[in-house]
Amino acid sequence: MNKIVHHLHCHGCGAHYERIELAHGDWARCARCGQVLETYTVLGPREWLALILTALISFVVANAYPDAALNFQGLTQSASFLEAVRVTWSVGYPQVAVMTFAVGFFLPIVHLLLLLSIFIPLSCHKLPGYFESALFLVHHLKQWCMVPVLLIGILVSAVKLAGVAALTPGIGLFATAFAAVLLTLLGRLDQHKIYLIALDMGLPVKPEKKIKPPSPSVISRTWALLCAAAILYIPANFLPIMSVSGVGGQSAHTILGGIIELCEMGSWDVAAIVFIASMIVPIFKLLAMSWLVWQTQRASAQHLRVRTRLYVFVELIGQWSMLDVFVVILLCALVRFGSLMRIEPSAGAAAFGAVVVLTMVAAMGFDPRLAWRRAGHRRYFK
Repeated sequence: MNKIVHHLHCHGCGAHYERIELAHGDWARCARCGQVLETYTVLGPREWLALILTALISFVVANAYPDAALNFQGLTQSASFLEAVRVTWSVGYPQVAVMTFAVGFFLPIVHLLLLLSIFIPLSCHKLPGYFESALFLVHHLKQWCMVPVLLIGILVSAVKLAGVAALTPGIGLFATAFAAVLLTLLGRLDQHKIYLIALDMGLPVKPEKKIKPPSPSVISRTWALLCAAAILYIPANFLPIMSVSGVGGQSAHTILGGIIELCEMGSWDVAAIVFIASMIVPIFKLLAMSWLVWQTQRASAQHLRVRTRLYVFVELIGQWSMLDVFVVILLCALVRFGSLMRIEPSAGAAAFGAVVVLTMVAAMGFDPRLAWRRAGHRRYFK
């Protein structure tokens, strides 16, 4: 009987390779663009299933219990992430509430349930009938699960409130931290890796569909998304992202104003994190993606490997710009003491969230293989 030959497809440059068996600690890397094609899998389906179940339980606990409790002048207010979403909706910013609910709770739990529905049959050495459809959804949901960003948002909120009132961490905070670690590990389970796990088990998986050549239409589509993000970035930085009202009057805070406030409190490390996530990363994404699209449009053959790695990096850091939006809704939920003190989101939060979404969609919709194809690299490797 002839041995069935399976191939690996490089999503960075479009090259094809014959798949070989890897030993412990080995990985397969594309000879043309340098992207990792496959890594040796240490964990089996049952081990992955245990991680998924643990992550799901910890994530449910994280949202069932408060993240923190704030004591201000004898009044105590506690809130979970879902409570923060509800409060944000009730104060008149449903777009911010829906956006944060989607990336902070709904899409992560759907992602975990999809992985669970795949690995329960796999652990029993069975292939589910919906395998291909589930892999498709896993591929498109993974980038939108922002629980690690939410965790950092909770910690930044705690630092901001430390000088105002007594803050007590809740069970939800510790559960969120544990869930964030597990979800980061599960982030390695992409569509291709799960397919290879099922393939190595000898299950009757269908051959992967032939990937279509990249379409030049992505250039105009990406330009449109980047232009929209650049336009919204202006009000996102000049409009207040939150407003604070109390016995001393009302004040509005922009993103930069919040960073300056952290510096004045002496929290230089936290200020640096917020500055990088909210100021540097969005600008970097806009400039980097604009350069990648422009170089692809002019069919440049220069720095192709560097451009491919840059694209992967932009995709990797894209979600971290959502940090400030999470901070705002958490502060909104915790600081609700009537006329004494109250924090509410402002229009800048909605504009900034839209910038994050648009830049992520632009990066995810762009195809780095197009740069290689337009530069004349169409030959497949063997």
